[in-house]
Amino acid sequence: MIRIALPYPPSGWELYTGWAEKRRLSPQYKKWRNDAGYYIKAPKLPIAVPFSISIALRRQNVRQDIDNRSKAILDCLQHYGVIKNDNLCERLSMHWDADLPAECIVILQVAEEAIAA
Repeated sequence: MIRIALPYPPSGWELYTGWAEKRRLSPQYKKWRNDAGYYIKAPKLPIAVPFSISIALRRQNVRQDIDNRSKAILDCLQHYGVIKNDNLCERLSMHWDADLPAECIVILQVAEEAIAA
């Protein structure tokens, strides 16, 4: 199991700018990903088997959609070598938690199917 505290992630709507060949990471996402890197200690080898991820967020306002935050987190974990590829995610759970010690807590575990194999 890997537990990581992260800053509050940007919405999926804020990750990129431009379209088609002009599509780039947004300045806001680049800053968040860089900031998140200070909190991430990648394992010696990335998780390269199916995994489950649980994400708890400290809600900033009631208008936010929880599902818009997962892509930034998964892409960031891949960028820093915690996971080999976010397509290995077999299970994703997310919830709001007003009492978190950080803005975002991520828990990664190897999926049950991968353990049995």
